[in-house]
Amino acid sequence: MIVEQEVSKSIFMAAVRKEIFRLRKKGLTGKQLAKKSNVSQKQIYRYERGVCNINVDILFVILHELDCSLSNFSSSVYLKINDTEKDVNTHYINLGAVLDN
Repeated sequence: MIVEQEVSKSIFMAAVRKEIFRLRKKGLTGKQLAKKSNVSQKQIYRYERGVCNINVDILFVILHELDCSLSNFSSSVYLKINDTEKDVNTHYINLGAVLDN
């Protein structure tokens, strides 16, 4: 059960960081977003690479600076999670088929 929770958390955080990165790449550099969000450029890099988790208050500021609503962000994260889970399930199904042969 704990392993499943950690995997779910990992998948969720990966989707969050990928979406922040995708949104930022549409028009801002890491340096620009950092300045607008009042955090360091290194911290933006850490959020986007998954080195550290982003807290909710910083997420709201970043989404505001990226002109993205929480609703749109959540929808995109949800879609990324679904895609990731499909890829993981397909990988294990294919691995099982290989091992059966």
